[in-house]
Amino acid sequence: HRRTRAFIKVQDGCDQRCTFCIVTTARGPNRSRDVGKLITEITRRVNEGCQEVVLTGVHLGSFGHDWGNRCGLKHLVQEILTRTAIPRLRLSSLEPWDIEPHFFELWRNNRLLPHLHLPLQSGSDATLRRMARRTTKASYELLLTQARAQIPNLSITTDLIVGFPGETEVDFAESLAFAEKMG
Repeated sequence: HRRTRAFIKVQDGCDQRCTFCIVTTARGPNRSRDVGKLITEITRRVNEGCQEVVLTGVHLGSFGHDWGNRCGLKHLVQEILTRTAIPRLRLSSLEPWDIEPHFFELWRNNRLLPHLHLPLQSGSDATLRRMARRTTKASYELLLTQARAQIPNLSITTDLIVGFPGETEVDFAESLAFAEKMG
């Protein structure tokens, strides 16, 4: 309990069916934790001296979707920033298709750290289709442009899969060029 950073899992499971992933079989469907219990857990961590909380989940951006709340993660972050004294809050990995432009308004509160991990998996639209990803290069680029415009000093990280079945040298070169372009 003397750690300065706590990782708090706010949801488990996934309703997506990316072709490279076994999570939907291994972990089951999306299940979000109770907001009140999460606030209590974060408050307890603050009282123990915790300085930063990282919200995690298998498919973090789908928090609340199982309750019919498509903006569940945004509401959770607002509740945490309003109802707790956590000095720093960070979000773990977010699927690009889960983020609406109004989501970036949350970063007006400087306790929310300027970092987004947005897994792309490939910079080739053909490979993204084979992966059953719900994004394209164009939509990903637009999202990054919007995020960078609204969040000062934003750090963006991603995941890329190299050698996905069916990926050609041309697909790989396209991915590499896109990753470089996106910085």
